[in-house]
Amino acid sequence: MGDAEGVRMSRIVGLFISGTHRRSLRLILWLISFVLMLSGAAWFVAEQVAINMRSEIATTLSNYERLRHNVLSTFDVMDQRLVAEPCSPAFLDEMRRIAFLPDGINELLYVENGNVICSVNSGVFPHPASLGAADVDAANPFNVSFWLDRDLGFLRLEGMAGTIARRGQYAMVIPGQTLPATAPRWMDQELVFRAIDSRWWHRSGSPGIYLEALEHSGPALSNLMKGAFYQLSCDTAGVHCIAGRASLINLFSLGWATVAVILLVAGVLAAWVAQQLQRIIERYWSFEARFLRRFDKGSVVCAYQPLLNLKKDLATGCEVLARWRDLDGTIVPPDRFLPIVEKRGLTERFTAMVVAYAYADLTAHLPRGVRLQVNFNIFPQDLDAGKLVPIFAPFLTENTPFDVVVEIVETAEISPETAQVEIERLRAAGLKVYIDDFGAGYSSMHNLAALSIDGVKLDRSFAMAPDHSVMSTMLTHAIDLVQASGRSLVVEGVETTDRLNALKATGMVDFAQGYGIARPLLIEPFVAYLADHGPPIDAAAPRRLITFPNSTKLAPERRVLPSHPNQGG
Repeated sequence: MGDAEGVRMSRIVGLFISGTHRRSLRLILWLISFVLMLSGAAWFVAEQVAINMRSEIATTLSNYERLRHNVLSTFDVMDQRLVAEPCSPAFLDEMRRIAFLPDGINELLYVENGNVICSVNSGVFPHPASLGAADVDAANPFNVSFWLDRDLGFLRLEGMAGTIARRGQYAMVIPGQTLPATAPRWMDQELVFRAIDSRWWHRSGSPGIYLEALEHSGPALSNLMKGAFYQLSCDTAGVHCIAGRASLINLFSLGWATVAVILLVAGVLAAWVAQQLQRIIERYWSFEARFLRRFDKGSVVCAYQPLLNLKKDLATGCEVLARWRDLDGTIVPPDRFLPIVEKRGLTERFTAMVVAYAYADLTAHLPRGVRLQVNFNIFPQDLDAGKLVPIFAPFLTENTPFDVVVEIVETAEISPETAQVEIERLRAAGLKVYIDDFGAGYSSMHNLAALSIDGVKLDRSFAMAPDHSVMSTMLTHAIDLVQASGRSLVVEGVETTDRLNALKATGMVDFAQGYGIARPLLIEPFVAYLADHGPPIDAAAPRRLITFPNSTKLAPERRVLPSHPNQGG
């Protein structure tokens, strides 16, 4: 991953893991949830509007279905019953009887060679009236020709126009084709008459809607972005078509209360969803979850804090301190992740990783001839030689340049009898054992005398105490006590030159450790520190070959280490 990509990744990860972004994250989640809620509501409303429009149009079209049925039925009746001489009195009487049928068609015509010869209401014409060319010829499934908006003056209906339908020698004036006045206020409609060749004529309603509906055909939700919903349906014969348009302005003006309720409900639901999502995200991106996901992925960083041998005034050892690199590159001190390691029962695996990383670092970078004491902290519950000896095995080979010390903290979990057995087994395997943080917690003078340990590390609170304080005075007594036990003594927490000189002056302190000597260092700076402050290199000493435990993966890179004053030293 390049530097630029790494920076971008850090920023993205930081959005989820930084507490400063909690409110921003919740707002973003709310906005996303609100938009999704509104989208869902819009889809639902769009579908409901489309269903209602289809239902209204279907109801209206049923009237024109009946009209078409009546027209065809009347032609059938005329074919069956008009058997007298055309336009004779008997013929006209029968036409009048047919006109009285309850189908709404009252004006029937007889046509020869395109000329109207007689009609129900006008009788026999003194001069035949030509119909002219039909707007829609008979080349359709019904064999019916149509004249649209034909002047009806020849029927003595001056100033009026209508639609004439003809089949064979019979014709009729079709009642006016208008939309019913019961259409809903929120929907505009247009009725058109359509020919088989796709030509069409506006018959009623708002002109232009039919063309708009043809252009905006598609799912209802897609029409929402265009500011209106469209529906287009035709009768089963495809002759009469109705196009409907429901504009958002009309819908909002008539249903603003419903819109307000939808917005309110969407906002409340979005807030609840955002809260749940944030909880899920926070659980996934919580420090513990991040640590556990990356536990075996090379995120552990080893730092090395020099141990100053006060008898030789040289750095002859180090304490290995663990850090953890977060996803955004931040180095995390152990007080944040060690409780997780203990809670999850990962202490043994964690110790194995730290030991393996340290072994890889030291064997790869230490120059030939350097002999080094290496101190490791172990968890009290892992005080089991059967587990620890295999973990430290790489450090314990013949001609090893390392003197390994395991530091244990006394706790109520381990009895002195059990501890003594394990300490003896560790020492027999070549490991030295120190009591860590002596003077704090469960440490006692009895255990100092009873356990066959090699050394003691005083709790840092003694050395860090102000001069002339009670703890500072107790430091002298603690040194005397450890000296009387014959154990090696390490004083950590040395942060000033005066304190270091005072410890040297006692002549009873073997090692000192603290920020006043050196901070925890990555391997390369640590090796450089040893070159300046360590013992002369024994050029004749054998170089240790690098071997790695089979069960542990090593991290390829561990470079960054900011200061953590309260961790180590």
